[in-house]
Amino acid sequence: MKSATLKDLSWVIVQLVLLAALLLMPAFGHVPFLVPLRPLGLLVCIAGLSVSGVATWQLQAGRSLTPLPSPRAGAALLTSGLYRRVRHPVYSGLLVWAFGMAISAASLLHFVLFGLLWAFFHAKAAHEEKLLAQKYSGYPEYASRTPRFFPSLIPLK
Repeated sequence: MKSATLKDLSWVIVQLVLLAALLLMPAFGHVPFLVPLRPLGLLVCIAGLSVSGVATWQLQAGRSLTPLPSPRAGAALLTSGLYRRVRHPVYSGLLVWAFGMAISAASLLHFVLFGLLWAFFHAKAAHEEKLLAQKYSGYPEYASRTPRFFPSLIPLK
């Protein structure tokens, strides 16, 4: 197995810091109209964690699970299950969870953190996709027909 590079570890550390900040930071910049929606925010959190959990389980079952952007040696490209609908369902679920956290916190700070996480996952996914395209000859075709984070109502191709 290839050892993790500093660049790979940097992606993971930044991701963990952003997720921890969403979970642990106190509310700042109170948004009063969101207070009645806090229970909905918690349901959105649960939905997001469920999606991420299923996607993680699918990766583990396919022996492709790694927290690093670099694909695992010997792993196969997963294009079934949730991966049939989106290329990065773990990130999708975490984004849904983060949005639920922002709603339930009723905090501008949490919405800013959600935006930072979205931008981070966009950049990490783009980096990861370059590596996947290098490893799997079928990845560009898969990417051309499968949305990155959220299913499309209109087929991409």
